[in-house]
Amino acid sequence: MNEVISNLRETFETCDDIMFKPIKIGMYKGFLIYLSDMVDQKKLAEIEKHLFTFYHPQLSQNISALISDRYPFSQSIETADTQSIVTEILAGNTVLYLDQSPIAFAFSSADSTGRKIDVPRTERTVRGPQEGFVENIEKNIMLIRRKIRTPSLKVEHLTLGRQTNTRISVVYIKGVANDEIVKEVHQRLSRINIDGVLDSQYIESMIKDSPKSPFPTVYSTERPDRVCGALLDGKVAILIDGTPFALTVPAMFVEFLHSSEDYYDGSLFATIVRWIRFLGLFVTLILPAFYVAMATFHQDLLQTPFLIRIAASREGLPYPLLLEGIFMWLAYELIREPGLRMPKLFGGPVVTILGLVLIGQATVQAGLVGPVMAIVISVTALTSFILPNYAFHQVIRFCGIPLLLLAGMFGFMGILVGLMFVLAHLVSIRSFGVPYFSPVSPARKESWKDVFIRAPWWAMETRTAGIGAGNFHRSDDQNNAKPPKDSKENHNDE
Repeated sequence: MNEVISNLRETFETCDDIMFKPIKIGMYKGFLIYLSDMVDQKKLAEIEKHLFTFYHPQLSQNISALISDRYPFSQSIETADTQSIVTEILAGNTVLYLDQSPIAFAFSSADSTGRKIDVPRTERTVRGPQEGFVENIEKNIMLIRRKIRTPSLKVEHLTLGRQTNTRISVVYIKGVANDEIVKEVHQRLSRINIDGVLDSQYIESMIKDSPKSPFPTVYSTERPDRVCGALLDGKVAILIDGTPFALTVPAMFVEFLHSSEDYYDGSLFATIVRWIRFLGLFVTLILPAFYVAMATFHQDLLQTPFLIRIAASREGLPYPLLLEGIFMWLAYELIREPGLRMPKLFGGPVVTILGLVLIGQATVQAGLVGPVMAIVISVTALTSFILPNYAFHQVIRFCGIPLLLLAGMFGFMGILVGLMFVLAHLVSIRSFGVPYFSPVSPARKESWKDVFIRAPWWAMETRTAGIGAGNFHRSDDQNNAKPPKDSKENHNDE
C-alpha cells in the first residue's frame, strides 16, 4: 500500500486539492483518495457512512468481496493499473484503496452541479420542445433517451485530449444508422491526437470533409429534438462533455436551411416559411452585388424615374459604389462584433441597433455613402439572421463579399461566374461519403418531400435517401386520416 500511495502522491505532486484520507474498516487499513474540488461533499459523506457501518470486524469474509457485494455500482480497478485510478480521481470519483487488496474501488462522487436545463439560446422556437443541451454530457444523453426510448439507441464512450481527457459519446440507432458511417465516425475520432478538447468545434474541424471549404459539413446544434430527428433519419450524433453543442453527421446543404419549427407547424405554413428562408438566402448572398452591378454597368435595366433618383442621391459622393458597399459592410461588422460580446447589463443588442442606425444616418448626411446603399446593406444584414444555423449564417454572410467584388469589376457576368463556382464547389464536396448537395444532386425525388417543401407527416413515409441503412421506411402509408362515411351512404349500405 505504501508503494501505491507513494506513486499517487508523486503523480499529484503540488496538487493541494488532492486528499489521502486514512480509513480503517475492521482490521483493514486503507485510504480514500479524491480531489476536494471535484467531489460532492454530501456524496462523499454518504460513502464514508456506509463504509464505516456495514462491516463487522468479526466477519471472516474478504473485505473486497464484501464491498463488491454491498456496492455493485462501484467500479473495481486493479491496483497495478495506476492510470485508471488517476483517471477516476480526475473525473471526480472517490477511490478506496485497502492494504493487501489487489483491487481498488471507485465510487461515483463527482459534483454534478452546473447550468440547469434551459431554453436553447441560439435556436429558439415558438412551438415545440423548449429544452436545450447543457455542458454536462450525462444530462445531454438523458435528454436524448427521454425522447427515444428503445434499446436500439446505442451510446459508445471514448476519451480525447491528452491533457483534458474529455469524454466523447457517439450516439446512433442500431438498424437505422448506416454501419459504415458509424465505423467512419469512430475511425476519424480515433485519429485525433491533441492536448485538449474544450468545445465541439475542436472535433468538428478535425473530422469534417473538405477542411479547406468554408461550408460546414458537420451540423452543430444545441437542441435535443433536432438531434433526435437526425438520429431517426439514420444519422450519427457526437456529444462532447463541457459544451452544449452536439454534432450530427452526415450533414447536407439543405439541412442548414431547415428549422426545428418547420416540423411543429402545419405543412402549408412550414413550406411558406421555408420559401421565405430560401429568399433570405439569396438576398443575403447577392443583394449588395446585384445593386452594385446594376447601378454601375447595367443602368439600362432600371426605369428612368428610379435611375434619376439614384443618380440624384449619388450626386457629390466621392467614392464609387463598390467602395461604398465595402465601407458599409466593414462598418456593420465593426459594430456587430462588439455588440455580440457586450454584457447584457450595458444593453448589447440595443447598442448595436442604435449604433447601426446612427452611423448609417451620419454617413449618409456626411455625403460619404448614398442612402440606397445604406438601405441595401441594412436589409442584407437583417435577412442574414433568417438562416437558422449560426455557422451557415456566417459562411453566407462572408460569401457575399467576393460576389460584391466580382460585381464591381464585371457586372452581372461576375455574379454569374461567382455563383457557378460556388455551385460547382457544393456539388463536389461530401459529408461522410454522402453528397453534400443531396438529395438535389444527385437527384433523389423520393426525398424531395422535405427539401423545397415540408410535406405532411403522413406523406413522409421514407427517410432521407442515401443516409440510413436498409431500414428506409419510417412509417406506414395508412397514416392519413380518413373522414367517416356520410350517414346517407351508411343507410343505403344497410
